[in-house]
Amino acid sequence: MSDEESELQSFLATLKSQFTVNNFKIQGNLLSLTTDSTTYVELATYLKEHDFARCLTVSATDWLDTNEFEIYYLVHHLKNNVYVKVAVSIPRNKPEITSLSTIWKSAAMHEREMWELFGITFVGNMMLKPLFLEDWTNLPPLRKDFNWRDYVAQEYYKTEEE
Repeated sequence: MSDEESELQSFLATLKSQFTVNNFKIQGNLLSLTTDSTTYVELATYLKEHDFARCLTVSATDWLDTNEFEIYYLVHHLKNNVYVKVAVSIPRNKPEITSLSTIWKSAAMHEREMWELFGITFVGNMMLKPLFLEDWTNLPPLRKDFNWRDYVAQEYYKTEEE
């Protein structure tokens, strides 16, 4: 085991003692884990207080078969060159989670994109307004249940009789 991995094992043990974390995996200098929606922001605050100053992304995956979205953020500790990816699942029928924008300002724009492209509301993010899709009225386009073929056929291949 490398020094990086050993240090991450120690950090993981600390996280496990203070938070609900599951499905943890260490690959080189990356620690990946899952948590629940009640711990999501609390863990983010802890990471920020422990010098994970850069939030590189907030993103989402649509798991249609389990009727959930997985929201995740990736943060970086510059001095130790360590990355932590934290994921949480939320229901697709109520896609809502607390914003991380009060912890990392850079999270606001990433959350804005996820709001627009997946329809996930980040409670507390004041930037949730259209960025790309100003007049969009369909399902958010990155959701798995959005049928882009039907959309293209209706939008771009209408006959003049319609």
